[in-house]
Parts: sequence; structure tokens; C-alpha cells
Amino acid sequence: MENLLNEENLENIRELIESKLADIPGELILLGGVGTLLLSSYLTKKGNTQAAAFIGSLAVPIVGIGLAKYKDLLKSEKESLQQSVNASN
Repeated sequence: MENLLNEENLENIRELIESKLADIPGELILLGGVGTLLLSSYLTKKGNTQAAAFIGSLAVPIVGIGLAKYKDLLKSEKESLQQSVNASN
């Protein structure tokens, strides 16, 4: 049986995830990451430690994706601002 997680499949999975997340603003993804942390904290206080651990483990990748998208947004805004300044000079 062939290994399902090889380099080619990982690249296809990455492209699929990026295409699905392309239309979602980075701010909403960051908000989702914070929401998972809050939900995990709530579940821990209620005694559902297994569910809290699972949901808490999702927070880091969600926040990472949100930060990457937000960084790209800031970079594109900086470039457009520089272009408008150069055009006015």
C-alpha cells in the first residue's frame, strides 16, 4: 500500500486549503482562532477536558493561517500606498 502522505499529495492538500480560504478575510480567521481558545477554556472549566484539548489544538493552526493572510494583506496595502506616493511625485 502506497503512503498517502507524500510530497505530491501534501502539495495538493495545501492548494485545496488555500483555494477554500482565499475569500475569507484574515481578520475573521484570527477571530476564529481566538474563539477556539475561548471555547477550549470554557470546556476545560466545565470538565470536558478531552474536547477542550482537541479544540485547543486547533487554535494554533487557525491563528497561524490568519496571521499569514493578515500579513499578506498588510504587505499589499503597503505596496499600493508606495505606488500611489510614487505616482504623485
